[in-house]
Amino acid sequence: MKTMFLLLRKNPLAVLGIVILFMWIFAALFGPLLLPYNYSEMDMDHQMSSPGEYNHLLGTDALGRDIFARIIYGSRSILTVALMTSLFSSIAGILIGFTSGYFGGLIDTVFLRIMDIVMAIPPLVLAMVVLGILGDSTIFSLTIIVSIAYTPATARVARGALLSCKGNEYVDAARIRGESHFFIMFVEILPNTIGPVIVEITARFAYSIMMIASLGFLGVGLQPPTPDWGMMVIENKSIIRAASWTVLYPSMAIASLVIAVSLFSDFISKVMIHEK
Repeated sequence: MKTMFLLLRKNPLAVLGIVILFMWIFAALFGPLLLPYNYSEMDMDHQMSSPGEYNHLLGTDALGRDIFARIIYGSRSILTVALMTSLFSSIAGILIGFTSGYFGGLIDTVFLRIMDIVMAIPPLVLAMVVLGILGDSTIFSLTIIVSIAYTPATARVARGALLSCKGNEYVDAARIRGESHFFIMFVEILPNTIGPVIVEITARFAYSIMMIASLGFLGVGLQPPTPDWGMMVIENKSIIRAASWTVLYPSMAIASLVIAVSLFSDFISKVMIHEK
């Protein structure tokens, strides 16, 4: 903990990233309780009103919906899916990577070939294909799809981390004691490889945000009336000349969250390196 604070003092960008990230987390948790407007409420008398007009802080879109309310509500869905995706892909990646690296042989070969096949398909294309097959875009389906797309990369990191520790003396000692394979992998080895895994989780969080926003922009993300930052950009592109704020502010929200998470991930990696 002391090392973390020392590194924070030397890294103002990391501080900025953490502040912005916690700002969005706070907005997602408590913002909707403080807003005067609902994200789906239409003010037909004030369509495409400029930021600040008629009590609309960031203006309204073509349907008179408050942009600020839609961004705040949208932060809930994008953070929820990104967090769940990071957790699910990390858990699946660790299970696959550890099992593959620990047992080796045919199991390792099969897992690696499957991971290679999945990784050969661009994540965005894979997500669009699966969404097309499922036919709907809910928070659950998006979470599963994006998790599948990012699990192979996490599995390779976990496998490499396990292989670097597999031959250590404490692993041999556990085998001599008669410990189970599960115990050796997840009690003996995992705590000693947690650094790269944590860095991978934070990196996947940023990638997931970009993926979710991209799917929304392509029209296959969360469907109306649920606010989606990517969808807000694409559905307002036709009025960008008359009401640029309808596209500008959702784009800024996406960029700020991705940059904040990236800065946080970079800081975590530096902390892990310093701890070594």
